[in-house]
Amino acid sequence: LGGVYALASCGLVVTYLSSGILNFAFAALAFFIARLYYFLHVQHGWGIAPAALVSIVAAGPALGALLWFLLFRTLRLTSQTVKIVVTIGLSVCVAPIAVLLFGNQPIVNAPGLAPLPERVFQVAGTAVTLDQLIVYVCVAVFVVGGAAVLRWSGAGLLVRAVVDSEAMASLSGI
Repeated sequence: LGGVYALASCGLVVTYLSSGILNFAFAALAFFIARLYYFLHVQHGWGIAPAALVSIVAAGPALGALLWFLLFRTLRLTSQTVKIVVTIGLSVCVAPIAVLLFGNQPIVNAPGLAPLPERVFQVAGTAVTLDQLIVYVCVAVFVVGGAAVLRWSGAGLLVRAVVDSEAMASLSGI
């Protein structure tokens, strides 16, 4: 559970640093992608890898790009109150959209990204499942990778410049 909270926190921080918008719909969007994974893997019998690739690698970024194009790019110059209300409104409408697209079948046992039977490792006397290990590795990769990109890459510098002062960045041709 702590690893999932760490992933959510990392996503919120990276989203805020790169866009200047505190996205209160972040959890709803994560639910949408998780529900898509369940829909593909359990309801349609896709394997773990194809369902994960389609939902996490393809649909996740596509959903983010779509929302940026339709919604978030127009919020850049609005007040913080408008940004908060819009993201809260988005969080309210994403779950019903997922129900319309994927059905309302009750999920009794949510599958993870590890194959069954799930392997259990002993780390410092604590049992850690392969699913938990995958979450911890993802947290480490996203935190270190996101921080490195935002801190030391040219693209990260441009993103931080636009978030800090869009007017000054535009004067510099960014």
